[in-house]
Amino acid sequence: MEALKNYLLALGIPGLFAVVAIDSAGVPIPGGPDALVMLLSWQRPALMPIFALTAALGSVLGCYILYLVGRKGGDVALRRFGSERRERVMAKMRQNDLLAVFVAVIGPPPFPTKVFILTAGAIRMSWKRFVAAVFAGRLLRFLAEGYLGAHFGDKAAEILSEYYPTILVTLLVAAAFVIAIRCFMHSRPADAA
Repeated sequence: MEALKNYLLALGIPGLFAVVAIDSAGVPIPGGPDALVMLLSWQRPALMPIFALTAALGSVLGCYILYLVGRKGGDVALRRFGSERRERVMAKMRQNDLLAVFVAVIGPPPFPTKVFILTAGAIRMSWKRFVAAVFAGRLLRFLAEGYLGAHFGDKAAEILSEYYPTILVTLLVAAAFVIAIRCFMHSRPADAA
């Protein structure tokens, strides 16, 4: 897998897309997409937004493949996770599938992202809502990691591991703020009528 990763990275942006898609589809890549986004952003800071966007799109493709696996054989795919964990995830997904997937894709390893993705397919979450949640969450995550890579270089991984809870809370608060504004904007015309 290391040789494949190096080969794909030599391909540049298409290689980054492929590495992230493969990793998000459930085949772990050594070093992971997060480190690749930080490394590439460190090497070419001006391209950081393109690296983050490419990684987010690759992740959408990989996660969509897992989503389809969950949709076709969700119960079988979810059996490998403990019944208690599976039931907790199902409950969260039924409460607010969009938010659950969004939070799952922002979470750092070893957050159980795959169980959320498989569950989204198993409960037949709308594919449009699923894609939107994955894209938004991964874009935020990769933009934050790209920013760290571009501005802090080889220290970015240390900063990320030390401050990830703070960064995650900040991203979640920002996302909640955006969602609240959207809900407020959508409710205003109804109130006026």
